[in-house]
Amino acid sequence: MFGINLEHLNIFGGKSYKELVGVDLSANHLKLSYIRYSTAHPEVVNLAARTTSGLSDADISKSLNAAFHSLHTKRPVVIVTLPSSLVITKNIEIPSSNPKEIREIINLQAGRHTPYSREEIIVDYIDLGTYKHSYTKILLVIVARSTIKRHAEILDKAGLRLDCVFFSAEGLARAATKLFKLDAENSPVNIIQVDEGSTDFTIVLRNKILFVRSIPIGTQHVLFEKEKYLVRFADEIKKSLEAYQSEDIDRSPTTLILTGATEELKDLENVLNNTLHFPVRNIPYTRNLLVLPDASATLSSEKRVSFLNAIAPLLSFNEMKVNLIPEEVKLRKSFEEKGKELIKTGILVLTTFVLVFSILINKIYFKTVYLRNLKAKYNELDKSAKTLEKDFARVSLARSYTAHRGVPLEALAELYSIAPLDIELNNIRLDDKGRFTVRGTAEAMSTVFAFIESMEKSNYFKEVKTKYTSKRKENSKDVTDFEITSLLDKGMVKP
Repeated sequence: MFGINLEHLNIFGGKSYKELVGVDLSANHLKLSYIRYSTAHPEVVNLAARTTSGLSDADISKSLNAAFHSLHTKRPVVIVTLPSSLVITKNIEIPSSNPKEIREIINLQAGRHTPYSREEIIVDYIDLGTYKHSYTKILLVIVARSTIKRHAEILDKAGLRLDCVFFSAEGLARAATKLFKLDAENSPVNIIQVDEGSTDFTIVLRNKILFVRSIPIGTQHVLFEKEKYLVRFADEIKKSLEAYQSEDIDRSPTTLILTGATEELKDLENVLNNTLHFPVRNIPYTRNLLVLPDASATLSSEKRVSFLNAIAPLLSFNEMKVNLIPEEVKLRKSFEEKGKELIKTGILVLTTFVLVFSILINKIYFKTVYLRNLKAKYNELDKSAKTLEKDFARVSLARSYTAHRGVPLEALAELYSIAPLDIELNNIRLDDKGRFTVRGTAEAMSTVFAFIESMEKSNYFKEVKTKYTSKRKENSKDVTDFEITSLLDKGMVKP
């Protein structure tokens, strides 16, 4: 019965305005109002009325579907506005000012005020104010669960989704200041709304209902038997005032507003003036509303029907306190809201991931393209560089060779120039690693040491060492054989 409609999640909410449709299903009439919030003031865009007398619920669903499509809405919030005839109200006092405690007490005691069990009713309340510091006056609002179930099934069969169930009298009380330009802050105001088959008697103070009563006399009764029903109507209004005063809810009203389908009831205002003896003002409920042509045409053709119950709660959509929608539907709406937020979060995370991934892919792509261009640009340069490196290596090798090829000869010339005259050199050797070996014979050991010292001072030799020295006799003379090793210092040669 209460399914989840994913279309209503409206993830991105593309509209810049809000559409509300009020559905008022009374005993004999189905009334729809289409209110749009697209400017500073709400617009009554369209209205529709259908007779439901003698129709089955299935036929009412078909009629509702046809009426709804005649409004030409796009994606509205559908609100059921319950008339006073379907609701039980009780003025009671609660010995607490804590909202949580008040709710708990109401849930425990609500069944005492109705012929139904607690499971068979839906309960809400309106806080009328605290007195004696610890007591709270409240208006208890009770509706049979079967009534809401029937409305939901009719809407479901018509292809509509139930979003809210408002009490029309509360909507009237909250919209009264806007509709009638009256001061209901300091003194209670009595609003009498006449419909085709019934009349709502409502007393309002500070935009709250103090008292409400449904009177089973409407436009059709007065027009059918004028003399009889005018007297009965005035008498019912008087009894309603007395019932309000007997409950000692607040002060008595000093102003009476007559509204609704009163265009054809010319004598009603005079009769009430003569009966109640205080000012009665007949004010059309559309006087201070922005009514578009389609809605005006419906009002002109349905003069005996009042659309106020279907309009007023929509004008006070954000201020309504009473919502008679079942708990399972509230849970469903809460689930949908959480689901909507979850979907939004998921889409945001996915979008962020895709965006970051795209940025990274773009960076990688452009870096790859740039690198490819660099490789293509410097490929020829790399080949040229390698050719140059090879040429340079060959030139360096040749330069090194030419620079050092005369060093051994220079070293021999140097050795010849520093060798003492009394030394005989027997063997001079230079290997590939630059090791220079000199063997010879000297007449005295001191001559060998002087030769070694001269080699150490030379720029051509380094790490000069004596490998061995040995004395022997030659022709009755003492001579010394020696072997000297050193490294040939090629670094001293300038290239």
